[in-house]
Amino acid sequence: MVRPNHRVTTVVTDITRENSAISTFTLMDPDGWPLPPFEAGAHIDVHLPGGPVRQYSLCGDPADGVRYRLAVQREAGGRGGSALMHDAIRTGDRLLVSLPRNHFPLAASGRRHVLIGGGIGLTPLMAMVETLRRRGEAFELHACIRSRADMPFRDWLETLERRGLAHIHASRDGAGNRIDLAGLLRSLPDDTHVYCCGPARMIEAVVAAGAGRPEDTVHVEHFGSARIPPGGEAFTVELARSKRSVPVAAGMTIVEALREAGVEIDASCEGGACLTCKTRYLEGVPIHRDLVMKPAERLTYMTPCVSGCASERLVLDL
Repeated sequence: MVRPNHRVTTVVTDITRENSAISTFTLMDPDGWPLPPFEAGAHIDVHLPGGPVRQYSLCGDPADGVRYRLAVQREAGGRGGSALMHDAIRTGDRLLVSLPRNHFPLAASGRRHVLIGGGIGLTPLMAMVETLRRRGEAFELHACIRSRADMPFRDWLETLERRGLAHIHASRDGAGNRIDLAGLLRSLPDDTHVYCCGPARMIEAVVAAGAGRPEDTVHVEHFGSARIPPGGEAFTVELARSKRSVPVAAGMTIVEALREAGVEIDASCEGGACLTCKTRYLEGVPIHRDLVMKPAERLTYMTPCVSGCASERLVLDL
């Protein structure tokens, strides 16, 4: 049995179509009370009808204490959560959400901030822009889209563009205007912090281009779920505190095996993005597949919802 995480009841007060694939959902407390506060870069779990749980970045202004705004892109080849949001959720519906969590915060020490977002990956950066404007800190936003004709968040982006705070890169317009990530990162002073959220190829390019930059000045956030390869090897999970051994069959996740054995473990996204199930391991060689943990954390923690094992046994602090 999985212990439930704390949930907040919200009501959908507005749904706005941003472009052909993206809609923004505004959530408020049913009685108009303030919602739990969040900081730029945070996300929440949304508990959808039928049981799926999905993570969405909070793209509204963190200073607005009474509403959450989520932008959701319909994914034709996804797991069905985005289709549920687009097809089943209507204004007036109630949704259970988690408390906000933040694995992608703004750096406190940055003198200048460069934000790079691809498509729906712009969403956490939207909250960052509002926070940086309020702080009076220097920033520039690079929005990578396919075309201006189908551009999401049009009014917001074009207002920033007119003020010289945003550069819009439309890859399919005319001759194209693709961003030069390597050139951009080479041009930045060492005290600049870079933030990127978007497709995996964009994130990989930013990480590669920023390899020579000062430590902890390049920050990235993946969206979606970790890919678990089919098959895999069977292994045994040993629970150090409860003195139990649980076999994990080939093709099964550790969370699934623990559930079958009646072991309680907190889990939410089951896609390696939320770290609700983050667990200390004591022995063994985990195969890390989460999307958010830093290398230093992986020396002592793993995510049993998606991660595997390269040894015959894995000892968890459970």
